[in-house]
Amino acid sequence: FADIAITSVFVGVMFGRLGCLLHGCCYGGVTSGLPWAITFPPQSVPFEALVARGLIEETAQCSLPLHPSQLYDATSALLLALLTWTFYPYRRWTGEVVALGWIAYPINRFLIEFLRSDEPGRFGTPLTIAQWISIGLFVSGIVYYQYLKRTAMGRLSLSLDTPAVPQQVLIVR
Repeated sequence: FADIAITSVFVGVMFGRLGCLLHGCCYGGVTSGLPWAITFPPQSVPFEALVARGLIEETAQCSLPLHPSQLYDATSALLLALLTWTFYPYRRWTGEVVALGWIAYPINRFLIEFLRSDEPGRFGTPLTIAQWISIGLFVSGIVYYQYLKRTAMGRLSLSLDTPAVPQQVLIVR
């Protein structure tokens, strides 16, 4: 079931990030020269954060141009949904599609966090809490994949070692 459901999880992440864009949270860092950079109106979350950091005045018309990190994340979630949906018919054992998503999503999130500026680094590092969680998810996804592979190979070797039992055929005339 999880192999089928993981695609829906990524579709949910996509819509969730579009909601983040509409709300103004999970915003990206200041950028210049990007034709797809976005600005937010006064009294929005990014606008207020830029005022608090002293990067703009309270009387500004809009925020500075920011990376649309919500759109980057929504797009990558859609791509992960397509990847898992496309991979499903080619899976070799149960759980492999979930393992693929479990490994791929943290890579995506870890990288997108570098473009966001809504959260400071933690534990004395420049890495955000989401990046630390992504590292943990990535490692646990690899462990899960290896577990699945080992148990699937064990089942495969057992089925190859077991002699085939001839089936009785009932012929009806």
